[in-house]
Amino acid sequence: MEGRRQRGAKAIRSSNSDPEDDRSESRVDRRNPLGKRPAFTSHEPYESHSTHIPTTEDKDMKNQSEIEAEDPSANANANANLNDNDSDDDQQLIIYPRKGKGKVNRQKLRPFLYRAALRGDWKDAEAVLSLDRSIASDKITNTGDTALHVAAASKKTAFVRKLVEYLNENELALPNKHGNTALCFAAISGIVEIAEVMCKKNKKLPIIHGSNGMTPLRLAAMLGKRKMVKYLYQITPFQDLQAEERMEILVATIYAAIYDIALKMLKEDTSIVTYPAVKIGKALKVLARKPLSHHGKCQGQLWERLVRIIATVPYVPCFKDIYDSVEVRRQGRSLVERLWEEILRLPDSAISKLIFETGIFHDAAKIGNVEFLTMLTYAYPDLIKNVNSNGYSIFHVAVLNRQENVFNLIYHIGALKDLLVLNIDWKGNNILHLAGKLAPPIRVNIVSGAALQMQRELLWFKEVEKIVPPSFLERKNYDLHTPRELFSAEHKDLREAGEKWMMDTANSCMVVATLIATVVFAAAFTVPGGNNETGTPVFLNEWWFTVFVISDGGAMLTSTASIMMFLSILTSRFEEDDFLFWLPAKLTFGLTSLFASIIFMVITFSATFFLVYNKEKQKLLPGLAAVAWIPSILYGVLNYQLMIALFRSTFYSRSTFRGGKHRLY
Repeated sequence: MEGRRQRGAKAIRSSNSDPEDDRSESRVDRRNPLGKRPAFTSHEPYESHSTHIPTTEDKDMKNQSEIEAEDPSANANANANLNDNDSDDDQQLIIYPRKGKGKVNRQKLRPFLYRAALRGDWKDAEAVLSLDRSIASDKITNTGDTALHVAAASKKTAFVRKLVEYLNENELALPNKHGNTALCFAAISGIVEIAEVMCKKNKKLPIIHGSNGMTPLRLAAMLGKRKMVKYLYQITPFQDLQAEERMEILVATIYAAIYDIALKMLKEDTSIVTYPAVKIGKALKVLARKPLSHHGKCQGQLWERLVRIIATVPYVPCFKDIYDSVEVRRQGRSLVERLWEEILRLPDSAISKLIFETGIFHDAAKIGNVEFLTMLTYAYPDLIKNVNSNGYSIFHVAVLNRQENVFNLIYHIGALKDLLVLNIDWKGNNILHLAGKLAPPIRVNIVSGAALQMQRELLWFKEVEKIVPPSFLERKNYDLHTPRELFSAEHKDLREAGEKWMMDTANSCMVVATLIATVVFAAAFTVPGGNNETGTPVFLNEWWFTVFVISDGGAMLTSTASIMMFLSILTSRFEEDDFLFWLPAKLTFGLTSLFASIIFMVITFSATFFLVYNKEKQKLLPGLAAVAWIPSILYGVLNYQLMIALFRSTFYSRSTFRGGKHRLY
């Protein structure tokens, strides 16, 4: 800091001139430091392993030219051209072009141009380029990036627009060490304006391949830059690309859910899917893993039409987002239909081979993409018999991954169901063994609480048990486990976790219920206002006293019922089948009665206030009564998700199966 605050001029010499040029080296006019000569300014010291800026101690060295750094107070005119964001306290370094035969040291100017490109500071960059215009195309980083690469990657649109004017078509196409042009960096950044500036000057840039042989269009698609993909697709001669590369771009757009561009690609070049040089069905495999209905539930023309109407309502952006989501899925369904139409033109043997090798049918069943399955089987019903290398049909995969929407399709295929469930894998597991295995974590965690997760697993096992032959119930696999034994072994930890969760919940809630019962029991015999000489309550004829009595009795009844429910849970044996209905039902009833007791207790409290302070504090009573409801509201807000999950799992879980609206044929 002391060096920065020194007054006067400090001479800095650079080693880039010949001895005979010393006579013509440039000088600083202290009265007018800049004059008419262009200068590059920097407010921050630069340190580099490849660049050495000598100090005043090197005055006696030969072949040096003088560069002076004026004090900020004496250089006020020069400061007007500097970046306004820089600190006024920093010492300013001003580099002047030399007169005569001296040459500019390009090596030392590159770091300044690099920093200017990173900041988007065109004034500093222009000062450097005024010293040597050709430095605009120099490689200024270790990876061979030019200033245009750096500015494009830094998303400096205005800087790029100015810099492009200094470059010719060939310089715009310069690659770095990895083979990427500046347009590749622009595609990665997603700033369409930057790409437009470059491509207007050099129309061949979109077909120049970067690292790993990828075009800018493919890079933008892989990174999901929707606007950039739309622009680059318009200016890229798509037909001139290799068939395999066109397929990779199509797959990348599908991965990024840019279905509208993918549909355009298929419309203009249908051979993209069936070209012999590429893996046919690869794009369809990607779509098999994409949901095609809004949140898996909202679908159909009526829903989409309703959303389209609501989306037109102004000042409601959330509906616009919903419409966009629905529209994307509609385009996805159209894309599936288009791809499947092209694949159906192949021979039956080729279709079967494609389905088996790509596994698209079973991939869709794994993630529960029931719309994808129904669209394919509607046009090619024989697909329902397809099995993978493990001998699994889509229903085996649905059971293994707990996809109830896919599993429900089995109830619509008639007698074919009895044939498909007979399949056994290479370990001797039948479909009931698969139901006995623990579901993947992502499917287990769709319900909260280990006890409810255990209940869901039991529901699946019981449902699959209904559709298998009786002999399968006791049939052992190659590890000598029956389906029930496998279920017990796989779910041992989950059962123990469910037991602990139930015990902890029941213990905590029973303490609260006991406290409420104690308070309301005491309140029943210490009524507000007391009793008269005959033992009759003073406020016996008051309306609020009736409210007090009813609410106090209700709080006592519900808190006692809650205690009994939680006590019943604590004394349970926690067998596996107990988790199917009784334990969740007891917990549901206990939590509901506890919530009711809290409400009754708050009503009792409010009624007491109105009885005792009705005349003295009449204005404050409504506010106090409203505040008294905060605990009840807080309890409901914090536990509503658990309550909903309990009610759904206890009373509506059995409707999960057989209720699907989808049909395979």
